[in-house]
Amino acid sequence: MAEIYSVHFGVLNLGELPSEISEIGDDWETTFKGKRQKILTNLSRVVPDEATYKTVIVDRSNVGYEEFIGTDHPDYNKIMLKRKTKMPARASDYITNRNNAFAEGGAFELGIAQNKGAFMNNVKVILRVVGDKDKVYGAVPKLSYALDGKKAILESLLDTTYDHLITSTDLKRFFVKKSFKTSVVALVNEALAYVVYAIDAGYEDDWITANIANVYNPMIAAMINANTVNPDLDPANCSITIEKDATTGRWGVKLVEATPES
Repeated sequence: MAEIYSVHFGVLNLGELPSEISEIGDDWETTFKGKRQKILTNLSRVVPDEATYKTVIVDRSNVGYEEFIGTDHPDYNKIMLKRKTKMPARASDYITNRNNAFAEGGAFELGIAQNKGAFMNNVKVILRVVGDKDKVYGAVPKLSYALDGKKAILESLLDTTYDHLITSTDLKRFFVKKSFKTSVVALVNEALAYVVYAIDAGYEDDWITANIANVYNPMIAAMINANTVNPDLDPANCSITIEKDATTGRWGVKLVEATPES
């Protein structure tokens, strides 16, 4: 076999994300706050008054709970009596609290503001894997270009800080069908997200290898065979693996393409 292409795409460090990503959180907050009145309108349409509350929420809830605990429950009568006497009395509280929660500056808007940080933490993990096409490319879109055989575009996006180009004599389309590529890219995306979470949680390389790489690499390898790989390539010597690169010191995904012996 002859290795024609080998490259490792590394995940980004937190400090390498562009500062403009804060706009994502701002847009998320603005969008959800903008839906406040629409949500309240929809809730009010379903439960407009106390009488409807008793029908829609109390009665339906009791039916569901009866099915859940079963009439053979030793405390069935006591439990259901408690629900049927207490829940209807909360109708007025429900409507008042709902309207207050969705008032401008109410609990709904406060909750969005409070959860903005958690939302952005998850966004940053995603961006460290996929990047932002306007500013920085992550490992996953680079892998996608590589699997499509788009050598010129791919190599224009490489950065030696987090990418390691090992062999570059030729680059061919990897899979015979787009669906195979899509499935593998999705697995790599999922695995690298877990890698980033693990790094942030302080796990050592051995732990990441055992709990993430050794779990995902067999799944990826199972999708690389004579039925899925471009016939111009040698599936036995082609690979896509989650691993850490010694040159860049980055976790990421390594792609190797090899052609059959001539």
